[in-house]
Amino acid sequence: MKIAFLPDLAAMATLLTILYFLRRRHPQEGVGLWIVGLLFIFLEAIAYALYMPSGPRHIPMHIVALDSYLAAGVIFLWAASQGLFPRRATLLYLIATVPALASLETTYALDVRHAAPYRLIVGLGFALGITGTLYLARGMRLTRSWGLVAIQLLLWGLVWRFVSIGMYRDAAYIPLFLVYLLVAVVFGLSLPRKSLGKIAIVGGFTVWSLVFLGHSWVTNHPQYLSFASEIWDWQKFLVTIGMLLVMLERKVTSNEWFALHDQLTGLANRRCFEERLDDALKEAQREDKRVAVVMIDLNGFKLINDSWGHETGDCLLQQIADALRAVVRPIDTLARLGGDEFILVATQLPRDLLAAQILEMTTGRILEALSRPFSVDDKEFSVSGSVGVAIYPDDTTNEVLLRRLADQRMYQQKRQVPVAQI
Repeated sequence: MKIAFLPDLAAMATLLTILYFLRRRHPQEGVGLWIVGLLFIFLEAIAYALYMPSGPRHIPMHIVALDSYLAAGVIFLWAASQGLFPRRATLLYLIATVPALASLETTYALDVRHAAPYRLIVGLGFALGITGTLYLARGMRLTRSWGLVAIQLLLWGLVWRFVSIGMYRDAAYIPLFLVYLLVAVVFGLSLPRKSLGKIAIVGGFTVWSLVFLGHSWVTNHPQYLSFASEIWDWQKFLVTIGMLLVMLERKVTSNEWFALHDQLTGLANRRCFEERLDDALKEAQREDKRVAVVMIDLNGFKLINDSWGHETGDCLLQQIADALRAVVRPIDTLARLGGDEFILVATQLPRDLLAAQILEMTTGRILEALSRPFSVDDKEFSVSGSVGVAIYPDDTTNEVLLRRLADQRMYQQKRQVPVAQI
């Protein structure tokens, strides 16, 4: 075993362990596949540490190393593509493509150096790849279909070309180059734009693909082997660290979202409402616009909670929140203050609108949304609402008084509701 590789193996094992326990504490979609892919990379690193150019371990370690790289690349591609392409079709596409590629890598690792078996693999791989491509492209736009066909033509065309001129190493490494380049591209499309983790992952896989592309050249120029070996290990750590960063960024984003949103309904919470109202009033003052604050309190909800239980009440609140969200303009903010109380900030209302028109715009849609029956566990519930509206700057220019006035008007309307409905 190459003792010099032990520190790198220990470092990668440590990063994998951190990623595993971080995923256990904060489960996130796709991270499990990342860990499986990195485990194959770790397996390749072990095989490379045990690999010798000659001797009994030469062929088995070479097979493990190349097939581990391929398996890792395919798993990373599967993980990165989730959310971009249909899962089932993508999986079947990869299953159709992988056997021929694995046969190619294994044949090269077995030191086979004549063209016939490679050409058979190319024919089989191309047929399966085109079949998988057409299946994946079913129902997708034709341009995407031709793009996938072009990838298959490029892949197997290059392999055929290198086999024909006796460049078997390039025939084995070019597919790895294309797979890892695709991984970089798909991760670039699927990860958030402003993400340091994305930069590390996409950069790492791009370098990784270039390492495969230049492998044959480096082998023929031994003076660069030491430098190439450092690069070979560097991008593994870059990708792993990038994945850790993405997980942490997702967690921070999740925490920020929960800090500003109600967990039951997904609406803005009190803190978010106060920030949006403050921003809306400042904007209205600058642009000479109006803002309406609408208080909403449900009638009869407490009776439903007491009669049917809080679980039914929570499901009903979620449906009511969805109904209200559907009638609110994208520029407005709908928040849940707690219990059965909601509040709306309607912004950018023109000065030439009459107060009656603003009342109709805001309260009409809300009352209509609440008028339909809601169904929970096959039981129908009817919930009306009391609404109070205050308009800036018509009623007041003071933020606190604006909210208080909307609240008072809502309670005035609530007192007019028959007791049976409450």
